[in-house]
Amino acid sequence: MAPGKGPALEELVRAYFERQGFFALRSVPFQYEEHDVTDLDTWLYARQSATTRVRAIVDVKNKKSPKAFERVLWVKGLQTVMKCDRAIVATTDSSQSLLRFAQSQNIAVLSKDFLDKLAKKLDIDERLTLEELADLIQQNPGHKQDGDWLRILGDAKSAVASLPGFPAFNRAMFAFRFFGERVEVRVQHREVALRCALLSAGIACVALDIGLERFVFSDVDTRHEGLINGVIFGDSGDGRIQASIQTALEALSEGMQNGKAIAAQARQQLERRLKGVRAEVIAEYFMREQHAQHLFSAARELEAAAHTSGDPKRFVMSLETRSILGVFADFIGVKRSSLPIVVDVSAPVQPPASICAPSNDAAADQPRPPEASAKAPDGKPATSTNKQGKDSSVGSPAEQSGDSNQRPLL
Repeated sequence: MAPGKGPALEELVRAYFERQGFFALRSVPFQYEEHDVTDLDTWLYARQSATTRVRAIVDVKNKKSPKAFERVLWVKGLQTVMKCDRAIVATTDSSQSLLRFAQSQNIAVLSKDFLDKLAKKLDIDERLTLEELADLIQQNPGHKQDGDWLRILGDAKSAVASLPGFPAFNRAMFAFRFFGERVEVRVQHREVALRCALLSAGIACVALDIGLERFVFSDVDTRHEGLINGVIFGDSGDGRIQASIQTALEALSEGMQNGKAIAAQARQQLERRLKGVRAEVIAEYFMREQHAQHLFSAARELEAAAHTSGDPKRFVMSLETRSILGVFADFIGVKRSSLPIVVDVSAPVQPPASICAPSNDAAADQPRPPEASAKAPDGKPATSTNKQGKDSSVGSPAEQSGDSNQRPLL
């Protein structure tokens, strides 16, 4: 089923930024303290180097009267609230005054002329869209009664944009466990459950990469301790959760008859339960940078596998991505055999994802076509073609529109 006019433009914008090396999610709910604030048309994340991450939001409007000036103000405010590095507006308005106004607010604009050229270059039918994936989920008549699959997937997407790294990782791991278990027991809906599990794992990779950002210059022991605390407590670095637990135990000890004995029992029960989290599985693997550095590329591959038009079980992923997927499976106790971890060489496979990370050099602020960007994780130049074999690379809006007032995006 072809997406509507609005979703089609959102998918086109997502495809463009994916080809520029970003992890891109559509329709991401932004929440504050469990309250719904707004929906993000597209949320972007990139790891440009070990010390540099980029977060961006894109507001997409495909209307006859897009109210583009209002959208610039809206996305500028949302950028401030979410503390994103960049904000972008994709609109059917192509006026020069809009470009100048957006430039004055440090907001990038994808104008109508540029979007029209994108539509001719990029093929959004080469993979499942967000709407098609949702339709597959809804083909399961019991998806809502069985925990509400769409809500759980939406919660994972919301977490990576709304929460710090480790709490978001824990939320995404909950979704991964949920769908991983459904892969094993929901035989009739195994494929769509696998797609949701792979997408949740991709989101978890991004969340864990965000959580590890503050340990870039830490030694292995510090990284290990930080991972343990982050996974067990959802610790964002301030130790607030542990302090709250300690305060509660002290209040119990001092404020009740036989409080010390009760507090000691409570502490023992808490420690016993926390040991069941198996945080060591995550910490032992990702405390080493040679493993953690593959989280971002793995996230992109897992997201691509979740939306492949073929069988996700046959989607080719790198050894590093399959290793990370195996670690996640061990962490939550899902059978590795239910996930595409071991490659079946006797079966036909889907083509691998085209992974093109943003460049680390001084020109990284300029989104570039895949053949001009950084190399893929295997060291080979990353290229991207659509299913007709045509070159799907697209330059920056300024290059495509010929307008010197249109600046590079990121």
